[in-house]
Amino acid sequence: MPARNSSRGSAADAVAAALADHPGATAAELAEVAGIGQSTAAKALAALEADGAARRVPGGRSEAGRRQPDRWSPPEHAVPAEAPPDAEPATETTESVSRLRRGELTGLVLEFLAARPGEALGPAAVAKHLGRSAGAVSNALGRLAEAGTVRLVADSPRRYRLPRS
Repeated sequence: MPARNSSRGSAADAVAAALADHPGATAAELAEVAGIGQSTAAKALAALEADGAARRVPGGRSEAGRRQPDRWSPPEHAVPAEAPPDAEPATETTESVSRLRRGELTGLVLEFLAARPGEALGPAAVAKHLGRSAGAVSNALGRLAEAGTVRLVADSPRRYRLPRS
């Protein structure tokens, strides 16, 4: 277990020194080098970033969809450190999704179900395809089922489909 520094200033100094020696490292790696806890290192890095003394490079997502750790560098390092070989670079679609207008998600869910007639789908599958929150999609499907636009065909796990014409 790493030795703990008692004051916040010395933790930030230790992280800054580790960052200068190890550009492109993760917060966990910097914590180990600095001899402080990961939580303390993460807080120190956030403070350094706010002061312009550190630069965060988002880790992106692996091929399996798992979030990769962010990489940290001093601000003078313009070239980001190499990402792990299994990581994809962060893109706008993985980092942010545009906000929908009121009722627009319901339309997207209906279009998705209409393209798959007779197929019983759960909220998670629909949400994953649409790139939206499973909770929001579940709520939209619940409202559509209540209105009779879609049918709930299984309770556990919940599955929906458009009614047969």
